[in-house]
Amino acid sequence: MTPSILSKIDEAIENERPIKIRAYAVLKGTEEGLNQITEKILTKYDRQDLQGPVYTAIKELAMNGAKANIKRLLFEEKKIDMDDESEYEEGMDIFKSHLNEEWVLDYARKCKLADLYVDLVFIYNEKRLIMEAINNRPLSTKEDERIRQKFKKSMGYDNIAEFYMEGGDSSEGAGMGIVLVTMMLKAQGMDPHLFTIRSNYKDSTIAKVEFPFSEMYVPSRMRYSYGK
Repeated sequence: MTPSILSKIDEAIENERPIKIRAYAVLKGTEEGLNQITEKILTKYDRQDLQGPVYTAIKELAMNGAKANIKRLLFEEKKIDMDDESEYEEGMDIFKSHLNEEWVLDYARKCKLADLYVDLVFIYNEKRLIMEAINNRPLSTKEDERIRQKFKKSMGYDNIAEFYMEGGDSSEGAGMGIVLVTMMLKAQGMDPHLFTIRSNYKDSTIAKVEFPFSEMYVPSRMRYSYGK
């Protein structure tokens, strides 16, 4: 990040204003920027102990969002039906066989031209840090089903090693990211339901993780449930 951008980020953090970063792919520069932002926010609230989990979470959300857009564009080019299981698997084989930095960068440019992006949003105060990855495209029905299956499966394990030993997969996309973030929250003694993914099926998909800084903080899911 340039000094001018870092200065704007410092000013935003000082005044507790949300920070938004738009990405088309997650490469080294993006990762370094996300690491700097999370470190600055956590330092403000003296919660540097959360640097590892917080950075890992936003990095995973960013990667999942960017990969989902690249995958969508690839499938459109290859005329692959995402809701057809056999075609989806064939498409994923193509996707994984080409997954390297040069290919990702090429597709990031294509995503920019196609207006396919992921916005990474940081909302914070002394009570909590909320991070969102917002894709400007909705989930397909099948994608939603796959994500919910991953959430359900990850709830049954206490750590990532156990997941692998019990036959977990290493598929690309949101799958492993969901498992990793869920396991990480559990490892911190936090409610895995602080991690949510929702789609309005019209124009966006939002993946969100909440990190409480205070025991008094009521997660958004509970506020919604109880009308608070």
